[in-house]
Amino acid sequence: MNYAPAPYYDPQAAYRYPAQSSSFDPSGHHPKVRIWFLVSALVSGGLYFLGLAGIGVAIAIDDHDLSPILGISGWGLLVLGGLLIYLKLGLGLYWVHQAWKWVPVDQRYDKSGKRWGPDSAFMLLIPYYNLYLMFVLNMGLCDAMERMRFAARTPTAGPRDTAMWACIAELIPLGNFFVAPFLWASYMRRVDVMHEEIASTVTPA
Repeated sequence: MNYAPAPYYDPQAAYRYPAQSSSFDPSGHHPKVRIWFLVSALVSGGLYFLGLAGIGVAIAIDDHDLSPILGISGWGLLVLGGLLIYLKLGLGLYWVHQAWKWVPVDQRYDKSGKRWGPDSAFMLLIPYYNLYLMFVLNMGLCDAMERMRFAARTPTAGPRDTAMWACIAELIPLGNFFVAPFLWASYMRRVDVMHEEIASTVTPA
């Protein structure tokens, strides 16, 4: 990660930013990733819910024959749902990496002027630090996209608030299963739309 000082954040300065094809890496835009992210998140949440329901029913009916079967099945679904969380996290990490990869190098800094980049996404694998970094990295991506949106004069605004609420929901038990996936999908979709709109205005180098 490059800690060299970045220019002071000024949205109006973005109008002087030359949007040329040589500045962008088209391999960094993969909108289909968000679909697989949402599918894996919903399946994981569904399995987790069914697992909890199975365990709850097993306890409630207290049947010597049926309760063990329901209990074991419930725990099995919980474990499977938990494993799918890692698939969801992996897809999310890949999306963030690719989204930053698409941003031109000279625009890879957040509102405070701190520089980030695609390799910063790998720091999301650091336990506990990732709880802070997911806020900074995703909202910083919105800052970078917003500057380029001003340059390209495209209509879709950066989903900074959505990114913040998605991060918050990710920290809430059960909210990370049943609320966060929809917020993340909305945030990803809007960033992907911004990618497409800005790319449509890019002029050949």
